[in-house]
Amino acid sequence: MTAESARIWRCPTCNRLLVERSVDYARARHQELVARARVGSVEFVREATWPAYLASLKRCRCGSRRELKPVPGGAGRAQLDLHIDAVVLQ
Repeated sequence: MTAESARIWRCPTCNRLLVERSVDYARARHQELVARARVGSVEFVREATWPAYLASLKRCRCGSRRELKPVPGGAGRAQLDLHIDAVVLQ
């Protein structure tokens, strides 16, 4: 996904910019996290923690449950080199 085609969202509470990512991206990040944990039953941990992990990526890190607002096409593109977070929206 290129910067031109990526949808950008803004948290209305903290004004953090978030770039929309796919569920496949979230699944790959979750698998890496489970692999690093080195727990006994990897499959059980993966299945048990996936719903909560996906839900956490559907909102801002600040913890706000307010609905994310889309950023207009040309606005904020120059700031994309700054720190941004990923969000998964379905």
